[in-house]
Amino acid sequence: MDPRMRILSLFTPALLLAMSTAHTQAAATTSDPSPRKIMESFEDGIPAHVTSAGGTLSINQDRMKHGNQSLKWDWQGNATLVYDGHLGYRKQQPMKPGDDPEVLMSRADPSQGVLEPPRAFFAWIYNEKPRQQRLRIQFGRGDQADCEFDYNLSFKGWRTIVVGYDRGDMRGTPHPDMDRMTINAPATGSGTFYLDMLGTSVPSNPRTVNANPQLPEIDRHPRLVGQYPHLLFEFSKQTPTFDLLPLDEQSLRDIRTLEQRVEAIWLPDSTRAAWNPSKIEGIRKAFAKFEIRRDGDQIFGRPLMNKNVFGDHFSELGLSQDEWREDVLTWRWDFNAMLLRVARAWQFSEDQAIRLELEQMFIDLFDYGVDQGFAEGAGLGWIHHYSYVIREYAPSMFFMRSVLKKHDRLDEAIAVSKYLHGFNRIYREDVVYDVPGRISANADDLQGLLTQRLLCALLMDDSPEKLRDLRHYSSYLSNISTGYTNALDETFKPDGSLFHHAGHAFGYGGRALYSTVRTLYLLRDTSFAASPESVARIKKCVDSYEQSLFGPAKVASKAFATCRFSNYESPKNFADMADMMEAVLGGDVVHGPDYEGFRMMSYNSVGLKRSGDEWMTTVRGHGKYVYPYESWGTHFFAYPLFIANGYLDVTYPDSIDSLTPEKGIWHPGLDWRRYPGTTAVRLDYDQIICRLNQVRDEGGEYLFSDQPFVGGVETSYGAGVFVFPFRGHDKYGLESFAGKKTYFFMDNMVVSLGSEITSDIAGHAVETTLFQNALTEGHRPVVLNGQAITAYPHQQDLNTEQANWMIDARGTGFWTPPSRDDATLKLSLGDQENPGPHGKEMTTGSFATAWLDHGEVPSNASYQFVMLADTDAQAMTRFAQAMASDSAPAQVLQADANAHVVAFPKAKATAYAVYATEGATLDLGVVRQVSKQATLMTKAEGKQLRLSLADPDLNIYDGQEDRLPDGSRIELSVYEREWFFWPSRPSAVRVTLQGEWDIQSLAQPMETATTQPRIILAEQGKTVVEFTCRDGLSAELVLTPKD
Repeated sequence: MDPRMRILSLFTPALLLAMSTAHTQAAATTSDPSPRKIMESFEDGIPAHVTSAGGTLSINQDRMKHGNQSLKWDWQGNATLVYDGHLGYRKQQPMKPGDDPEVLMSRADPSQGVLEPPRAFFAWIYNEKPRQQRLRIQFGRGDQADCEFDYNLSFKGWRTIVVGYDRGDMRGTPHPDMDRMTINAPATGSGTFYLDMLGTSVPSNPRTVNANPQLPEIDRHPRLVGQYPHLLFEFSKQTPTFDLLPLDEQSLRDIRTLEQRVEAIWLPDSTRAAWNPSKIEGIRKAFAKFEIRRDGDQIFGRPLMNKNVFGDHFSELGLSQDEWREDVLTWRWDFNAMLLRVARAWQFSEDQAIRLELEQMFIDLFDYGVDQGFAEGAGLGWIHHYSYVIREYAPSMFFMRSVLKKHDRLDEAIAVSKYLHGFNRIYREDVVYDVPGRISANADDLQGLLTQRLLCALLMDDSPEKLRDLRHYSSYLSNISTGYTNALDETFKPDGSLFHHAGHAFGYGGRALYSTVRTLYLLRDTSFAASPESVARIKKCVDSYEQSLFGPAKVASKAFATCRFSNYESPKNFADMADMMEAVLGGDVVHGPDYEGFRMMSYNSVGLKRSGDEWMTTVRGHGKYVYPYESWGTHFFAYPLFIANGYLDVTYPDSIDSLTPEKGIWHPGLDWRRYPGTTAVRLDYDQIICRLNQVRDEGGEYLFSDQPFVGGVETSYGAGVFVFPFRGHDKYGLESFAGKKTYFFMDNMVVSLGSEITSDIAGHAVETTLFQNALTEGHRPVVLNGQAITAYPHQQDLNTEQANWMIDARGTGFWTPPSRDDATLKLSLGDQENPGPHGKEMTTGSFATAWLDHGEVPSNASYQFVMLADTDAQAMTRFAQAMASDSAPAQVLQADANAHVVAFPKAKATAYAVYATEGATLDLGVVRQVSKQATLMTKAEGKQLRLSLADPDLNIYDGQEDRLPDGSRIELSVYEREWFFWPSRPSAVRVTLQGEWDIQSLAQPMETATTQPRIILAEQGKTVVEFTCRDGLSAELVLTPKD
């Protein structure tokens, strides 16, 4: 069968219908602004409304980007191609109910008045001969041009044309009555172009537009995230700044070492051992799908493109991805996967005839890819999630470099690889992602392109230029790619958090971390190794990763979930990450099962206390610099509103957290207003279901609060303090809902204090939840004051004039002191019915829940309770007795607007959370005064005193950027926050201690501060210690009495 006929036979009925009758035919009137066709792919021949003056039009069945054929235009100088008919342009307008909220990944709710995607012109064009000339493409009414742009022709092969009408990328002003498009050929010469997939008014993704050699004047979207796919043209302009050095013997040995290590990663012994000659038949069949054929110096094949072209620009055809993929081959799973498959087979095969066959296949694939637009200088105005689709390309080129050289393709392969991987960025460390002085590495960029970028240099012949590129690569890796980043920027944070989407994200960040460790591992012990400072930073992030994940499967609790709210599980192929890091270090990584201590991650607003693999307690908040969640609509999760309002939970070997079942994401029947540890307003579900707006072209919901003082202090002895002052967001009418919550960690205890809890929301109680457990089969009995509760259902208001203690169904204990507050302590065992996690069907489950009911419209409400991980009735009885004695293991010394202070007499430690902006005079323990908001702990050790302190306020900017003059707060785009990559500014905290002290040692330096803690006064029976704080990090001193 003629391969071109086979392409036609692949069309599904839906696709054939969309290409013909389903395309709207419309008159050129404003009463019907639809274009003649959503997409013109010339499958029905040359339309009558498409004509050429000075040129010849014909249908071609050799080249196409869609369907079975394209439009061929043989042109002479000053020829024109004219498309008559209403172009369908319209200004952005509000989406209507029923419009697809998935369009352009915004997932915004049409009922919120969000705008549809802006309109753009789209086409594929094939140029037979590169030339230093340009097309001028005009849009207008009859002979009157309303707007236009120029398109450079310095390429051969297929390219896309994507230009928005309303974003300043065209000259002039588009008009809704435009009914003519004119393509003006160059003024001199002659040639041939092919056009396909022409859309005169299609949706566009303004976030992906970028300048390229064909459209050099396109402006990028102003979003501040590291736009690595949209800077390829800018990167390509950068040139080396290091001097050329001779290629000495040591450098050559190091290069050979790198080559061997690359082979060990991409051609492991297990893959080599699995090879057998019979696999060549599968490779032949897969290769045949490309239908590559040559005619002289011309090459033809099936259309190749990245799949997001369809969803971003032709969603209005209503076709599924599967229907589109029947017609085209995709970048990753077809093309790049095939390249690597052939390269590996060539490496493994010992049959010379097969190797020659594979060699030709690879050259055919390479030439075909370049012809299809997988080429140096390709304009990729439609690309996003780019690193996911080309990660096999550089390894394929590397393993076939001798074949490429033999066929005189190596230089072109290097040029394509360097361009598509943004290689030349490494030549400039003073300008990162087009911003002077920035330190940043997009997590997607790291996970898919970092190691591959190294291979771009290793592709080169041995030369001083190759050595210079490798030196540049090592320097950029050490100083930029692995640098600590500021504010919301990606990826590596000073506290060990891993950022993507402007927040901590184990999925994206974990992949970035693994790729970075793999790259450090490749370069180790060579002259191109990363700097010791770089290795130390990544080691900290590996430690944080390992210590945050629990159990043999390495799973994260809900405290770390922000988007889909599934529990992250470290991929099995990451199992060697710690071993690779240890090989780089020549030392140990602290694995989770070996970790005993408290970690504070202020950039993530998460604190964790861990006892190996026995249990791990986690707390989570949010603040001015840390959003509570990343919401992408109800199909991800409908009710995240209160999950970061002081979430407190325990992980056990048989239960990752209290919200997650053994299988699945959420227990059915969960009450989404009673997350454990949180304080929330008991609003109706229709009031708290997520309502996504679209702000500045961005979807998602990221509701930062206005409270900067969120985070805490960690200590060398495993204790810690976490502070969470909160205020609800105006978007959900929660601006009057506020309070202060503090968590003090010591051993298996968490002392939880709340004060100044306020709400003006009438008709809805405010509650603080102790626990909400699903009563699954075989659960432990709930115990109240020593008695197991056997009745079901069971509802009880407890007597708060006496102390009470409980053990929940997971083995976690809770103790509440006698209280005269208005709060009522409630316990419930029974069936619950609540909306499912997507806000659709109702779900039911059996639950045990305990909570403090502060009543409606509370003013200055407060609470106290202690949570104990991994306990039993005997231990709780002893604890309750101890708490009633004069030697209580935890003693609340202060809990008001100025400070929350708790003493732990057995540990000889006192913990302080100073909330007063101007500091506080305390006279509690050895601390007499603190100059400003801070978290700190003291611990007496014989005659010595251990002092730990952190200012959790990242102190990035003053004021509140989302507050209007009337005091209300609005929703902003997360990627256009002007402080997106601003640094944490130093803040000075002075602590006045009783007694005169000297510094014996600095047990924990403030890593990112330029000045370490110092004593500025020690006389007259007092000592003033000054801490310079940054990045929410902790410092710890050991003090000794002054002589």
